[in-house]
Amino acid sequence: MNDYSFLLAIAGVLFIGAMSPGPSFLVVAQNALAKSRVHGIATAVGTGLGVAIFAVLASFGVTTLLEKVPSAFIAFKFIGGAYLLYLAYRIWGGSTQALVIQEGDHSVEKGGAFKSFLLGLVTQTSNPKTALVIAGIFAAFVPAEPPAYTTLLVATIAFVIDFSWYAIVAISLSNSRTRNVYQRAKKSFDRTASIFLGVVGVKLLVS
Repeated sequence: MNDYSFLLAIAGVLFIGAMSPGPSFLVVAQNALAKSRVHGIATAVGTGLGVAIFAVLASFGVTTLLEKVPSAFIAFKFIGGAYLLYLAYRIWGGSTQALVIQEGDHSVEKGGAFKSFLLGLVTQTSNPKTALVIAGIFAAFVPAEPPAYTTLLVATIAFVIDFSWYAIVAISLSNSRTRNVYQRAKKSFDRTASIFLGVVGVKLLVS
């Protein structure tokens, strides 16, 4: 009988990692507050899929290249840092725009939810920290001879945990009371989020 007990340890680490504040949290929160619950949840689907993709790549040893090949890691950091700086620029530029409250969470412009999904996916997959964490999880917890379906199970667990956490964030922040608070402090919130993303982006580029 296959022993899948190691999945519990992986789930615990992934849960703690998902709750750690970072770029993914900011883009989910910003979309849930500035747009709608649908946008926030769509972004959460993207971040969850991003973690699942890293899990699949880690199972094949792809993400280990980031640790073993300095040039690959530098290239990944440069792309991720540049993207976060671009995202910071976009959020800063939109900080002075008035918040348009949509009539219900289902009133989403055509393609809007998909764009939010892509934002979550690209933000997650551009973060080398996530790739290294997933690679470390495989190295630390997955047996040398893993049982059947390990890759599928780890990827599914990664998606469910990451998506569930950020879906809770999106639902919590998209209620009318929270959005009214955000509307009054939109400029400060957006610019703070922009500065945070910009600092992370610069750190990736120069570290």
